[in-house]
This record gives sequence, structure tokens and C-alpha cells, in this order.
Amino acid sequence: MSLNYLLWALFGPAAWFVWLTLLTAIFLLGGALRSARITVTLLALWTILFAILPTGNWLMSRLETAYPRPAVLPDRIDAVAVLAGAEKLRASALTGSLEVGSHGERVSEALALAQSYPQAKIWIVGGVTHDGSSDVDWTADYWRRAGLPQGRIGKIAGTLDTCANARGIAAALPDQRVLLITSGFHMPRAMACMKAVGVDAVAYAVDRQTSDLQFSPAFIENVERVDLALHEYVGIAWYRLSGRL
Repeated sequence: MSLNYLLWALFGPAAWFVWLTLLTAIFLLGGALRSARITVTLLALWTILFAILPTGNWLMSRLETAYPRPAVLPDRIDAVAVLAGAEKLRASALTGSLEVGSHGERVSEALALAQSYPQAKIWIVGGVTHDGSSDVDWTADYWRRAGLPQGRIGKIAGTLDTCANARGIAAALPDQRVLLITSGFHMPRAMACMKAVGVDAVAYAVDRQTSDLQFSPAFIENVERVDLALHEYVGIAWYRLSGRL
């Protein structure tokens, strides 16, 4: 896990419940009742905003509708590029084959598109490693075992964030029209990075997260949706502040 994802896991919105609960316990044990009342109030607000209200749907829908999947596939595509992020590296190392998490559509949809564009090479773009194997290695191996010829599989490694992905694609596929596959909520950041380095990319969003329910009793899923969406908004803001976009 890269440092930015580790920090987000520890201090992002999904973790606030844990920290507020611990603070409440510390205040109660220490007799700081006024401070405990404040943290309990914050816990209640966190629960209402993130777990009960459709905040995640509202935030996520604005990301996912920015680049809807094309109704008709483009006639000309030179390459299909899939951004890594679906792979579960530790689980894959244990089983010896690719294991995917909640964003597995990135990997599977590429196989279908390989049939639609038989002349195009299919690239996996990433670079996160564990025990000597990287996300791009596991996905490339899966595509090979699924029947995609070795010569049609490409790997762009050593790119540890979205704008690094884009720079890797620009270097490996100059002047090519690329069909870009990533999760819909991640597509605005990905396309902004592609445009910044001059990649001719066509967005092909997968992995829909937005629910058609305004209110859902799946509280954990609601929190996860908020966390994912806010991570993207913060990522876009950080890229702009740091001059990447």
C-alpha cells in the first residue's frame, strides 16, 4: 500500500468513527465529560451524514456522471489501457493467481473490449508491488490464462499514482488513441491527468458505485461510498495545488 493510501486509511472519513470512539472513551475515563459530550455529538453527526443520509450517492454521482460510458464504441482505437487498482496483491500471493477486490470490472471488461478491438494491444498500467510481484504482473498473467495472446498484452509498470499512470501511457503509446478503462468515480482525475500530458484518451468507465436508492440501510456501504468519493475530490484538489494538472 502506497503512503498516500495508508494515510487515507488511517485518517480519512471512514476512520473518523474509530478515532472519535477512542477519544470519547479516553475523555470518559479521564473524567473530561464536556469533551466527551463533544466527541459523542461528532459521532452522531458522522453517523447521520456518512452512514444514514445518501451523502455518498450525492458525492459519487457527480464523479460518475462526468464521463458516462459511450453508447457506441469508437471506430478507431489503437490501444486499450486499464488502470490497476482492482488487484489484491497479498491474497494473490497466497493463492498464486489474481484475486480482485471491489473494482474487478476494470480487469474483466478489458477482455470483452479485446474482442471488440482485435487489432489493439491491451495494457495494464500500475506498479504497486508485494513480495516481488506487482499489480501489472498479476493482471497480465490473468489475461494470458483467460486466452488473450501474449503478444496482445502490454505492461506499464513503475507508475504509482494516476498522473504517473498518464505519463507512463504517454511515453509507451505516443500519438495513439487510447481507450481508458478505470472506475467511473476515478475517471475525472484520470482524464484530467491524461489531458495534462497530451494523451488522446477515450473514457470507458466501469465499476459503478452509485445506488438507485436514496436511503439505504447498508450503513457500511454508505460510509465506504463517501470515503471513496472524498478521496477522489481530495486527490483532484491536491493534483491541482501541486501543479500536476
